[in-house]
Amino acid sequence: MMIKIYIFAPHMKQIILTSLLLVAIVPAVAQTADRLEYPLWPLEKGTSLSVYADKAYIRSSPSVKGSIVDSLLPGSQVIVDEVITAAPLTMKGLTAAWLKTHYTTGNKEVKGYVWVGLLALNAITKDGTTFIYGLEKRTVLSETGETLTVRIKALDKDHRILDMKEWTVPGGENARSSESKLLGEMGLDSVKEIFRVNFSGDACGLPTDYYYFGWNGSQLLPLPGKTNTFDAGAFAYTETLIFPKEVGGQPGKVLKLIVTEEYGEDGETVENKTVKKEVYTWDGNKATKQ
Repeated sequence: MMIKIYIFAPHMKQIILTSLLLVAIVPAVAQTADRLEYPLWPLEKGTSLSVYADKAYIRSSPSVKGSIVDSLLPGSQVIVDEVITAAPLTMKGLTAAWLKTHYTTGNKEVKGYVWVGLLALNAITKDGTTFIYGLEKRTVLSETGETLTVRIKALDKDHRILDMKEWTVPGGENARSSESKLLGEMGLDSVKEIFRVNFSGDACGLPTDYYYFGWNGSQLLPLPGKTNTFDAGAFAYTETLIFPKEVGGQPGKVLKLIVTEEYGEDGETVENKTVKKEVYTWDGNKATKQ
């Protein structure tokens, strides 16, 4: 599971989603509610969300026809006041609601509406660098298959983009939730921090895919990823990454342990088990599978 050039796709299935800036000129877009079931954004009242788009327009009404009240740069925060589902907006395959929001800039409180697709799924700040990730677009491949294009951005304290990478993930039922966290440098040379993000489904037998990026202070560096799948009483497929700093780790290497288990008729006894190991060498800039 490796990223080539700048696209990292650890799964054969792929999915695409979108986060675009809303330009002042009204775009030709459809407005339907067919994809509003995506629960990837935390939209509870009072939640603080970060802007993901390169520029997000705050409008006077929940529509691209609403006048522009303000514009925000990536990493800027807004507060969820209310989710407006009556007039969802679709852009590049992603249909999302509008938010009634407010925030403070300087000593002034600003109120207005922003499209959810312009906001990050999560944002984490450490040592003056903010890591945000969001959805670029959704692509339908067939009646049962679709992909989301995801992008991660590293921002400085002035909201300038230092680097970004994008990749595709399986969508639809395979992307019902997402989480991210910082892991530290984990013993990899030239890496100051590792950003991990995962997407998962909400039913047994659907995978949880994990994507890793190292941060060296100026660049996001793709790392090996992993996938875990479990179907109660039937099978379990587990991939575990071991970094140099962890127990069993080796200097200059990332190890991947792959365990497959098949259960018997009682749903508890393991009848078949296979264990494999993959080794990736790390040169300070790229991981290469041996």
